[in-house]
Amino acid sequence: MDSLLDFTGKTAIVTGGRRGLGKAMATALAERGADVVVIAKNAEPPHFATERIRYFSADLAERAERQGVIARALGGEDRPLDILVNNAGMQFQESVESCTLEQWDYSRSLLLDAVFELSQQAVPFLKRRGGGKIINIASICAFREGGWNFSYGVMKSAVAGMTRCMANSLAQHNINVNAIAPGIIRTDLTAQCFEEERYRSLIAKYPARRLGEPEEIANAMLFLAGKMSDFVHGQTLIVDGGFTGN
Repeated sequence: MDSLLDFTGKTAIVTGGRRGLGKAMATALAERGADVVVIAKNAEPPHFATERIRYFSADLAERAERQGVIARALGGEDRPLDILVNNAGMQFQESVESCTLEQWDYSRSLLLDAVFELSQQAVPFLKRRGGGKIINIASICAFREGGWNFSYGVMKSAVAGMTRCMANSLAQHNINVNAIAPGIIRTDLTAQCFEEERYRSLIAKYPARRLGEPEEIANAMLFLAGKMSDFVHGQTLIVDGGFTGN
């Protein structure tokens, strides 16, 4: 079983891997032998517990910076790539009534256009390796709620659909495209959800009676990035403590 989670000799890119879910996923891959490149906006690299992670700064909300970013992050068109995790994200607090065009455009650029463009760039690299894995991070907002994170919910719904459509054409090339839809996970961005009163209110909606930890999303990612998911294509794996099924 351990060999199924051995990523020795594999190269992965994780976007938005400076903190939170992305950092947990990058670390999980590196701890199991993968060479990982983290792409994130901040120019200052964070501390990683392993030297197997390399940092590349790029603002993926900007089309000009997305151009050729896969090759630039890897160090050349001839470099190997086996796994792409499209995780970079953010969200506004808005509704359909209050969402501005600027918020809509920014959300679309980072949450949807970047996923499409980086995946498209990655395909030739993955084909040269005889196949690979693309994992998109969606959200439970694609299925439930999301009314107060309007543009985020819309774009994450589109990510789930794009995952299915990409899988339909790439499965024949041994490229698995799947997504993960996390519930509320403990990160810097969700700190207010873990404050005592808010936490009690939220977990009443969760059959697991708790919210999630970044490592639990990393575990789901390891399944989709590894050999155990070789016959899994176009799926969105919901990891939310039972929230969407409640």
